[in-house]
Amino acid sequence: MRIAGIYKQLKERRVIRAAVIYIALLWAVLQAADLFAGADIISEATVRWMILGGVAGLPLVVLASWFLESPWNERRWTAVAGDIVVITALLVAAALFAWQQWFVAFTRPAIAVLPIEATDTRVETRDLADHLTKRLRLLLASRPELRVIELDSSMHTSLDGLPVSEKAAALGAEYVLAGTLSGRGQNLRWSLQLFTAEGELTWSDGFEGPLLYQEQLQGWVLDALWPQLPLQPEALEETRELLASCGYPADAVAILTLARVGRRGGDSATLAMVAASHDDAGLLHIAKAKFYFDQVNSLPPSQRPVTQSLGMQSLELAARTCAEYPEVELLRIVNTRELQQENAAGHVARHPNAVALYLELAGLYHEAGEKRKTRALVDEAMLLDPLGATTKCRVRELLQLPDNNDSACP
Repeated sequence: MRIAGIYKQLKERRVIRAAVIYIALLWAVLQAADLFAGADIISEATVRWMILGGVAGLPLVVLASWFLESPWNERRWTAVAGDIVVITALLVAAALFAWQQWFVAFTRPAIAVLPIEATDTRVETRDLADHLTKRLRLLLASRPELRVIELDSSMHTSLDGLPVSEKAAALGAEYVLAGTLSGRGQNLRWSLQLFTAEGELTWSDGFEGPLLYQEQLQGWVLDALWPQLPLQPEALEETRELLASCGYPADAVAILTLARVGRRGGDSATLAMVAASHDDAGLLHIAKAKFYFDQVNSLPPSQRPVTQSLGMQSLELAARTCAEYPEVELLRIVNTRELQQENAAGHVARHPNAVALYLELAGLYHEAGEKRKTRALVDEAMLLDPLGATTKCRVRELLQLPDNNDSACP
């Protein structure tokens, strides 16, 4: 009975109502403050002081409500006004929370994966270093929490010889990942370092394993790197599943062929022969499809349909072993013009760091005369690939900008 009596007193004195109103308003104010801090309008220290002051103010509001006679007992209109304040405050807080989630989604921290450097002179080591750079970038790019800079920019020659901080500034990156690779027989030694935008080294580690242990080696890297980045722990398993979802070839010759195609174009006949003998290695068939697709625009018009068809055949073979692998879908929609505006949000959600997709979608909206959506997609593409000549040329075309001769457009 005593507890019931206290509750009755709290209700009659409108203590609960006052506390709910105060908490709702405080939540709304702190959500707004968090947004302003994210936009660098106010400092994080100011937000912390606001939180401290808000928490300290709650008992004062409760005490004031208890000891001061509330006019709501006699005036019904004030009770209604209090209800309106509560509802309005909750709606404002919910709207600010939703806005914050949207704001965070479109202000993702950027990371640049710099070219992994081979520490010996063997061609195979250089090919593998290039291959591992692309694989690491692809795995990180599957995460919507990060903006992962395109390799055309992070490997740009204008960055050669610059300090890490200047590379980060040129790429607009908050994090920079660099590394080295050395080979001794069939054993690989992979060292990685993570830097802040200021060039400060925050993490470094080494990984060693046989050439044939590609999946395990890259899995070890993910395990060690994940806690160093703003990524959810539960998302690590998703990325590991992605790594395992499209099989690596099971012998050294096939792995080196895969690496060679990525770095130097390779020999299509050799690639076709190796891929044919490894039907369960989807990565080889993806590499073969990309090889053909990359050749299409450089061929005479009469030869393009055949090459396009060969690329699609290789892509279908890849889909048999790794149907859920995002690169398979991305290659298909970009190279077959299957893209539709109605599916734009779903495509972006599945491929959050694909410059080619953003530009393809921007082209669709441009044709439809939707300038605002075109501009938003173009801006995202430029953030992902700030130094890429192909992206700059396409952006210039879509936005109908004058040619400033900073890159050679095809």
